[in-house]
Amino acid sequence: MPAADTVLLPICVGLTLLGIIATGIAWRRGNRGRVIQGIGLALAPIALYFTGLLRILWDFVVAVIGWASRIIFSPAVWIGLSLLGVCIVLWVVGGVVARRSAAKAGSNSGGTAKAAAGRTSSAKAVGPAKPAGRSTSTPPIDDDFAEIEALLKKRGIE
Repeated sequence: MPAADTVLLPICVGLTLLGIIATGIAWRRGNRGRVIQGIGLALAPIALYFTGLLRILWDFVVAVIGWASRIIFSPAVWIGLSLLGVCIVLWVVGGVVARRSAAKAGSNSGGTAKAAAGRTSSAKAVGPAKPAGRSTSTPPIDDDFAEIEALLKKRGIE
């Protein structure tokens, strides 16, 4: 790879010039907000170069390219990647199985709890029963609402 400064500085100058051209076009169209944004973006590549952050990005890209070139011819890396894939698949399958077993255990214990609650509530219901007709809430406004209320009660919705 070439030295970072011989590549990065011309790229930064070129991106800055493109930003200045775009800012000039926005200036001619009269869009003042875009002009200010364009100036900010035009200065960004040079600012990244002077702060050294662009050098860090350059080193990262070089490292990734080097790793990718080694991955093609290395069986050990392919074995590692396939093991990583197996790990991910096992993690996902384990989560699905855990959710299903928790739901199954919850439905089994929930069913027995509901049956026990039904027995105790029927044993405790000694007081006067409600009339089968209308509920004690507000009466329906007209016959259509009475029909709807009857359908809801039929399905157990109060």
